[in-house]
Parts: sequence; structure tokens; C-alpha cells
Amino acid sequence: MTGKEILFVEDTSDTRELVEFGLEQEGFHVVAVRTADEGIREARNKSFALILLDIGLPDKDGLELCREIRSFDQRTPILFYTAYADLLDEEEAAKAGAQGCLRKPEDTARLGSVVKQLVESAG
Repeated sequence: MTGKEILFVEDTSDTRELVEFGLEQEGFHVVAVRTADEGIREARNKSFALILLDIGLPDKDGLELCREIRSFDQRTPILFYTAYADLLDEEEAAKAGAQGCLRKPEDTARLGSVVKQLVESAG
């Protein structure tokens, strides 16, 4: 996995730093941004191995962001990582174009392995 880049769109700085550290320990390079607009800009200008999204962003709903990314990128795996998972089910995430949804903080221990699996399966 060394050097593969992950785009992480998350408005909470503590979560951004924690996830960035954890994924870097797994061998990924993380580009972490705070807003949906920054996420769109990064996703349009760069190729990522995976995009990790929060649902509750300050400028746009994560589902809307996912659909917008899917309008120009149908290949990159997208995974939701959110405290609002009770507002989002797997079917809704899939309809928006995502490959899955993990809950904060319950699924934090699984995050690295799920990211690896999605990146590997995307080739």
C-alpha cells in the first residue's frame, strides 16, 4: 500500500488528525480537507486510491458530495466514515455511489483494514 493516496473530507480537526495518523501507519498518504468544496477541488485535480467522506460537513451534505464526485469519477472507491451513520444506511450510501459506511467511533479499529480491502479490490 505504500504511497497510495487517500482523500479524507472531514470538518472535525481531531478526527482528521487521528484518521490521518492511523492511515499513514498503514502506509497511505492522506490528503485531509475540511469542506466539501475543498474535497471536490482535490478530487477533480488529483487521482486518489480512495475517498473517505464524512456526512455532516459545514458546506454540503456528504451524500450530495458523493453524488457530485460520482458525476466526474466513477472508479475511485468512496467510503463514508461518520458519526451520523444512523442517518445513513448501506443502501442509501450505495445509491449515492459509495462502497460502504463505517461509524465513528465504533468502527475506528476496522477503518484501516476496510480501506486496504477497498483499495486492493479497486486495483
